[in-house]
Amino acid sequence: MGSLWDIAGKEVRDSFSSKKFLLLLGLFLLFSFGSVYMGFSDYQMQMEQFRSGNVYGAIPEKPSLMEVFRPLLDMRMSLAAGILSIVLGYNAISAEREKETIEMLLSYPIYRDEVLNGKFVGGMFNLSTALLIAFTAATGFAIYLTGVVPSMAQLSRLSFIWLGTVIYMGFFLGLGIFFSTIFRSSWRSLAATSFMLLLFLSTPFLANVAADKIYSFDQSGSPGPGVGGGREVIVRGTSAGMAVGESVGGSDGTIGPSEEEMQRRKVMRNREQFRETVSRLSPSTSYSNYVTEMLAQDYDEESVKPAMRQSIFSAGGYLVYLVSQTILIFTLSYIVFMRQDL
Repeated sequence: MGSLWDIAGKEVRDSFSSKKFLLLLGLFLLFSFGSVYMGFSDYQMQMEQFRSGNVYGAIPEKPSLMEVFRPLLDMRMSLAAGILSIVLGYNAISAEREKETIEMLLSYPIYRDEVLNGKFVGGMFNLSTALLIAFTAATGFAIYLTGVVPSMAQLSRLSFIWLGTVIYMGFFLGLGIFFSTIFRSSWRSLAATSFMLLLFLSTPFLANVAADKIYSFDQSGSPGPGVGGGREVIVRGTSAGMAVGESVGGSDGTIGPSEEEMQRRKVMRNREQFRETVSRLSPSTSYSNYVTEMLAQDYDEESVKPAMRQSIFSAGGYLVYLVSQTILIFTLSYIVFMRQDL
């Protein structure tokens, strides 16, 4: 156990003394400030609408301070956090091989698992510290711009978002370590990990395209390969008061969905189920959904804003996905490294 903490401590010292890491940390802070400033512009516009008292015939709701953090915590954070994690993990093992220090390291009374665990623990400490600095600086900048001090509930939401982001970054740190154990070249490891980051970020778009291709109607009037039996939904001229795809039902004169409309609904359900299933494979999608639930900003105008406990309950499933995916990728790294001939 002592060797594990020695290796972790060495990783921390090397990272914080590295110009590359300090440069990335500086860019991460600039990214945080820029995103908060963009959110402040939206916050100002919503505050002006609130003060006017009437927008499009409705009374606007007073904007929350969490609106300032929305641009920071959307897709930009998924990309920025993934890049920072990859930079710390892509050469964790491959760099030791390139410098020919892995044999010397293992010649000491150190087990292989302590090497891998120490590098992961040290990397997680670096990432969580860098993220805490960025979150603290962004919160202070938001207070300076708006003059509004966040409430305990808002600070709690930001704390849970910080926790989810740390776990999300842990996945890509583990992914970088995984490829660094497979490839002896750090550049190949970096290329493979970067490709996986872009693939995970584009998963919702790819899942949507695939769903449209698999569950579709062809021009001949029969469903595509994802749907069994039925006819194509064809838009025809309709009489006043009758919706497209609906027809008169039975002899009693009631109006109900036609066969075409039922097939269309079935296709839409299959598409949505396919998108959700594929999107669960992407930690970036799970993280985005988690942040959306914790921000508690996307709810119907007629409904009540969810409380903190409701947000945690709704976001808990996405956090479980992130934790399980992080454990899985680190376990794969562990198996590969323990079975390699060094």
